[in-house]
Amino acid sequence: MIGLLAVLSSAAMLAVPWLAGQFVGGVVGEADIDTGRVLALLALTLAALAAITIAVTIVSEDASGRILADLRQDIYAHIQRLPPAFHDQARGGDLLALMTYEVTNLSTFLTATLAQVPAMIVTALGASVLLLLLDPILALSIPVLVPAFFVTLKLVGRAQRKLAERKREAEVEVVTRAASDLDMIEAIKAFAVEEHHERGYRAAVERARRLALAQTRLGAFVGPFSALAAAFAAIVILFHGSDGRESGELFAFLLYAALLTRPVGSLASTYGRFQIALGTLRRLEEVMAMEPEPGYRAPRRLARGKGAIALEQVSFGYPGRPPLLDRVDLEIRPGEIVALTGENGIGKSTLVKLILRFYEPDEGRITLDGEDIAGLQVQDVRRQFGYVPQRALLFDGTVFENIAFGLPDCDPAALERAARHAQAWEFIQRLPQGFETPIGDDGVRLSGGQRQRIALARALLRDPPILIFDEATSMYDLEGEAAFVESCIRSLEGRTVIIITHRPASLALADRVIAAGDLGYAMHRAAAGTPPGQAGRGALR
Repeated sequence: MIGLLAVLSSAAMLAVPWLAGQFVGGVVGEADIDTGRVLALLALTLAALAAITIAVTIVSEDASGRILADLRQDIYAHIQRLPPAFHDQARGGDLLALMTYEVTNLSTFLTATLAQVPAMIVTALGASVLLLLLDPILALSIPVLVPAFFVTLKLVGRAQRKLAERKREAEVEVVTRAASDLDMIEAIKAFAVEEHHERGYRAAVERARRLALAQTRLGAFVGPFSALAAAFAAIVILFHGSDGRESGELFAFLLYAALLTRPVGSLASTYGRFQIALGTLRRLEEVMAMEPEPGYRAPRRLARGKGAIALEQVSFGYPGRPPLLDRVDLEIRPGEIVALTGENGIGKSTLVKLILRFYEPDEGRITLDGEDIAGLQVQDVRRQFGYVPQRALLFDGTVFENIAFGLPDCDPAALERAARHAQAWEFIQRLPQGFETPIGDDGVRLSGGQRQRIALARALLRDPPILIFDEATSMYDLEGEAAFVESCIRSLEGRTVIIITHRPASLALADRVIAAGDLGYAMHRAAAGTPPGQAGRGALR
């Protein structure tokens, strides 16, 4: 549609010099022409040209918006499905830059710029043909414009691409610094290093500004230089070839020659923007070519299970590091509460991430209720779990939105039950707007204990058969931890629970306490008289 409108615009534009030449010829008396009629046709043509230009602008903006929306949605959906290992290594600033201003520039190029290429070609070809019809001999000298075009194209296009890459890196640095500093604002203030971080951010912004200015200067040079060189050549040709020609014909020839310079300059500018868009396309292709997590399209589904977990000869190591888990065997029975304890860095959280299928084991297999999770849809696997991490992962929204988290149409009664079981109901009722109270970024308006209860309520709302607490009580003192543990007891009934902790109050909840340093060692801590566990022979090294 845009291309068709642009071609119509070119056709109307090509008619203008001919009509103008006819009008000039009639005015100076060189031709017997009804100048009033020609002037009316010229006015109608210019009006049509204006209307088409308006239509092109509107359609182009609409198409650009649609392409931008589709690109952003596709990139976001794909990034959501990439494995955690990708997110562990990727810089957030790179992804934010790609999803925001880079795809914006790309969509603009594809619509407002690239769609104009057919019109430029039609204009250039049409002007060339009409120049030949007006004066073949004079028109054949026009190819002197070509060298200026190609020299500019080659010299400037390469420089634009290099500048665009450097500017992108600078913009990524600005975004990354801003996100990191905002996330660390409490530490920045506590250590009184605001000025140091301001200097770093200011330097990053200034570098991005200088590179943007350099890119703008180079881009501003391309089109006018090509057009000026072409126009100068055309004027020289006309100056030497104007003898004996009628004024109207000469005027039309001059307009067509000038019209020819427009697509020449535009095509040179387009080539520079194409180099920039090409870099974005390559980065986009790199991300979109990455394989999503295995299991998103697995044929086997998993309904709500009983909560039995088994690890069979599981080994795992992070890329570039020594193996962390070595032939681990572990069985957790439905409804059992197991505490996993041991020194930091020994692999407790890694074990949980393998069970949640954030990572795939290098060897061995993990089963839920006897089903190998490697052959199950990954989302079905994760729906079996309620995950309460050490840092409550809250966002800038209301209490209700943070508990519902992806379940906006959840049953209010179920949400209330989850809040009561998490011992969050009472403090929520004391908040200014109850469940509709905004809690700020990362739940900054709540205390540490309140944030943790919100995280627990979120996990309980989904009524999972398995709960995982990953150092979830680490921010409490002994009294606070004891109160939190006591409040959790009711919510744990009938569920399989894995608790990663070394805190006494949390360990007291467990039917089994497994020392992560040696899974062959399991200490019985049950109130229900459960026999010592069936821990495996492997080790977390």
